[in-house]
Amino acid sequence: MNSLTTGQKAEKARAIATAAQQQFEQKSFSQITMAAIAKQAGCSKGTLFNYYESKESLFMTLLLDGYCDYFEGIIKQVDGQTLDLTQFAALLLTETANLIDHHATLLRLNALRGPILEQGANLAQTIAHRQALYDVNERLAQAICTQIPTLTVAEVSQLYLVQSAIISGLMNLAALDEFQQRPLIEQNFEHFKINIKTDAVTSFKYYLLGRYPTLTL
Repeated sequence: MNSLTTGQKAEKARAIATAAQQQFEQKSFSQITMAAIAKQAGCSKGTLFNYYESKESLFMTLLLDGYCDYFEGIIKQVDGQTLDLTQFAALLLTETANLIDHHATLLRLNALRGPILEQGANLAQTIAHRQALYDVNERLAQAICTQIPTLTVAEVSQLYLVQSAIISGLMNLAALDEFQQRPLIEQNFEHFKINIKTDAVTSFKYYLLGRYPTLTL
C-alpha cells in the first residue's frame, strides 16, 4: 500500500467503496463478507484490511461519505437561488421524498449506524469522516442562513437532523408485517403497514408547521 501514490490510493479506496455499496444493494449487511468485497474491488483481502480494519469501518465510512456527497448536492441547489423560509421548508420536504426514492442505500446504512456499525468501526477513522460531514453540513447551513437571516446555523443543522430522525424512525417500524424481509402472510397486520415516503413527508411537514406557524405549505 505504501508504494502507491496518493492518487492511486484514492482510486483504490473508491473501488473498494463502490464494491461495498454494490454488495449492500443486493444483500443484507450480515451476508456481506470482506472477501467478497475484495474480490469485486479487484484487490486482495489483505489490501482491503490496509484501508479498513473491519467491515463496520468500511460501511461507516461509506455512510458518512455518502451523506457528504448528498449535502454537497444540496449546496449546489441552494447556491444561486433566492430562498425565503417557505421555499426552504418546501425544499426540505422535496428532499425528504428524494432521499427515500433515490438514496435507499444511504438510509439503510444510517439505520445500521448505532446498533451495528459503531460496535466495530475504527474510532479515529469514524471521527475523521464525521468531521468532514460536520464541515459540509456547516457550509450548507451557512449558505441557507445567508439567504434567510432569521435562521441560525444551529437551527438549520437541527432541521436536517430531525429530517433524518423521522425517516429512520419510520424505517425502523416499516416492516412489522414482515420477518427477515418475508411477509407474514398468515397474520392480518394490515394496520402495521407504513408508506415511508408519504408518512415521512407528512410528519416532517407537521413538524415544520408547528415550529414555524407562519409557513404556507
